Amino acid sequence: MWDPETIDLFLEKADASRFRDLYHIAVLTGMRRSEICGLKWENVDLIHGHLGVVNTLQRITDHGLVEGQPKTTKSRRSIALAPDVVEIFHAIRGRQIEQRLDFSELWQNSGYVFTQISGAPVAPDMISKDFCDIVRKAKLPHLTFHGLRHAHATMALIAGVNPKTISERLGHSSIATTMDVYSHVLPGLQEEAAKAVENVLSQARRKRLGMS
Repeated sequence: MWDPETIDLFLEKADASRFRDLYHIAVLTGMRRSEICGLKWENVDLIHGHLGVVNTLQRITDHGLVEGQPKTTKSRRSIALAPDVVEIFHAIRGRQIEQRLDFSELWQNSGYVFTQISGAPVAPDMISKDFCDIVRKAKLPHLTFHGLRHAHATMALIAGVNPKTISERLGHSSIATTMDVYSHVLPGLQEEAAKAVENVLSQARRKRLGMS
């Protein structure tokens, strides 16, 4: 797993990629590749700052790109968006409007958030190839695109976000799944929790005794 500094470096190296916004969304939401490719504007609420994960898009052998739905009920979820993420979506929409004007009647009104310049949906394998190329050229430690989802969860845990909230954002079937997958982060967090409780109690004692 990349540490936060490496993740930030990757995003910097990806700035020249046509999928740079997509990579930011992956890191900042924890969505799966198929969920990001399947995201449509009708499920993005930029006024209230959240999106709904209700569609997926995958390439299936002999069938091409196939739209589907998340496999489980928990995978169908709402994800709150940070202000910076909302701004990214606004920028994407602005570029799509320009592309639609450029292509005129040739524009494909697919409704997807992430598209090719013609409006056609982006194939998931195109993203994975671009991701691997960036990692290789930047000489970063090996990681697959799915690692950006793990990065989101790991950074959230380090930041002290409730594991249940993280589980809901990721669409895990249960919080137990989240705890099992990210158990490597928990030992350090438990040490921090122990110190935090000790500090709170120490401050309370000093306050009670009138100590500065």
